[in-house]
Amino acid sequence: MGRTEIERVELLRHGNILPITPPLQYSKLIRIFFTLLVASTIASLSCVEFATAKPITLAYQTPTLGSNLPIFVAMEFGLFAAENLEAKTVFIQGGPTAMAALLGGDVDYIKVAGVPAARAIAQGTPLVIAGGFQPYIDYTLIGSKKITNLNDLRGKIVGVTGAGGIAEFATVEGLARKGFVRDRDYKILYGAGNSPARAQALDAGRIQAAPFSFEERLDLEQRGFAVLFDIGTVMPKFPFVVLLTSRRKAETAPDEIVIFLKILKRSMDIIRTDKDRVVAAIVKKRTFGDPTLVRKVVDHFAEFYSIGITKEDVEELAAVGKVETEVKKLGGAERIFLGPLVAKALAQTR
Repeated sequence: MGRTEIERVELLRHGNILPITPPLQYSKLIRIFFTLLVASTIASLSCVEFATAKPITLAYQTPTLGSNLPIFVAMEFGLFAAENLEAKTVFIQGGPTAMAALLGGDVDYIKVAGVPAARAIAQGTPLVIAGGFQPYIDYTLIGSKKITNLNDLRGKIVGVTGAGGIAEFATVEGLARKGFVRDRDYKILYGAGNSPARAQALDAGRIQAAPFSFEERLDLEQRGFAVLFDIGTVMPKFPFVVLLTSRRKAETAPDEIVIFLKILKRSMDIIRTDKDRVVAAIVKKRTFGDPTLVRKVVDHFAEFYSIGITKEDVEELAAVGKVETEVKKLGGAERIFLGPLVAKALAQTR
């Protein structure tokens, strides 16, 4: 009772509880101890945060640089990790297969063509459009080596992969906006095959024109084929590619969806405002061809990405997909896309 601080310290020393240290340095020891404790706690919390990063999987169907650039940049620049998400991408060939994987819970999000996405949802598939991705139709109409301009196409054959696909829609609608009427000015040939097969058909003269992606266009131009026109420029702001997720995720993890959209929005902003840095990162990976090609792709697509999508965009997808009636039965366009979450993500990244 009534012992001084020094006496209490002396008693603790004699009991071997404290090291033999001059009493004036004891307060310093206490400060060091708490500093180490705080540092250790912060390090432990950092490890826990890293270990518990939430895994998400995104599927894509087209392995080209232009179609996946925002995803590449988000992963390469650590944007997912910064939001405590552990992102993985998987290639799944074909939109229907990718949607099946989404329904089965094998993936969390898919990047898919907007028209078949709207059709699937309208037919009762429990999916929802989580956001936009590429409001630009990535098709250029390429002519054979005997076609030098668009007028040469009159009375000729245009080849597409199959009936009812986005390539057919884009080609017919694009030509209509150029004053060409199907079956009057040209014929459509179905079954022209994939891109290499269509290029072969052009070379052999079985068709005189066909739609190709921008990266395919660059290759065909070098081989002497004629560029007739960029379909995307005559059909601006069409929701060509969208992001899909399941209705279950929309109901149970809306905050995750907002974060996911914000990450992609930041990535798209980087592509638009810091092209040199993006090109350098891609070239360093040595995956997507020579630096000149990479630069052309980045320059071409930089302005063509957006997570934004509106009610009018979704209505256009339903109209093109000929599922307007079915969408109305579901409650209208607002019921098949996550407008409020898109708006929230856009507002938080301005």
